[in-house]
Formats: sequence, C-alpha cells, structure tokens
Amino acid sequence: MAYVPTGLVLEHFRAPRHAGAFPVGALDVIEGRAGQARHGREIHVQLQLDAEGRIAACRYRVYGCPATIALCSLASERLPGLSLTEAAEWRGLALFRELELPAEKRPAVLVLEDAVRAAVQRYNSQNRPTMTGTETGPD
Repeated sequence: MAYVPTGLVLEHFRAPRHAGAFPVGALDVIEGRAGQARHGREIHVQLQLDAEGRIAACRYRVYGCPATIALCSLASERLPGLSLTEAAEWRGLALFRELELPAEKRPAVLVLEDAVRAAVQRYNSQNRPTMTGTETGPD
C-alpha cells in the first residue's frame, strides 16, 4: 500500500517553516546541497551563523515528496542553536520518528543529513588557516 501522509507531515507540508533562501549577500551564510532532483529528492540547506559561530537560522529549498518537505521544515526549527560541531554530528532520526514516517522514507532523512554536513564541510574548507611559509610542523 502506498504511503499517505498524515498529521505532522501534512502540517509541515502544507505550511513549511523557513522555506526559501536568505537574501543574496547575507552575511555568515553557508550552504550545503545533497541529492538530485532526477532521483526524486534534492535539498539545498542554508545556515546563518551568529557571532559565536552557532546556527542562528536555517533556510532550505527542497524538491521531493511531502515527507522530504516536512523533514526540512522540522529541521529548520531544530537546527538553530547548534554549534557547527554539533551540526556536523547531527542526525535526523529523531525527526523521522517524530513525523512517524515509514521505513521507505528513510532515504529522505539521509539526504537531509548529507546537506547539513555539506554546509559544515564547506564552511570548514573555506575557513581553514592557510600556511604562510613561516610556520613549522611538529618535530
């Protein structure tokens, strides 16, 4: 039998929270992407960081089923407040359970996790200290 969304999934699908993107040029915004539309789901996550480097706000653009949209919406409410270290280790299984999704929707949460990790990895790769030639390695 085909999955029919109900309850909290429908609530977030019909009125997604924080969907969209930050204005172009917004400060301290990092983006991660995962999935492919041709495979049924694609997620672009933007995380805006506060002065302490914690997630202040989350926006997303998503192509996918109602479950994927609901997961992104719920995540946009839960990710703010996390440090980048916490976000890198974040798992969406609690959201998956909260939405009472069936096992066949598990790939949606994995793509969401990948998008969040991609944003953190992008930040880390862009903010690594560069070697100036005067530093020395361990002896």
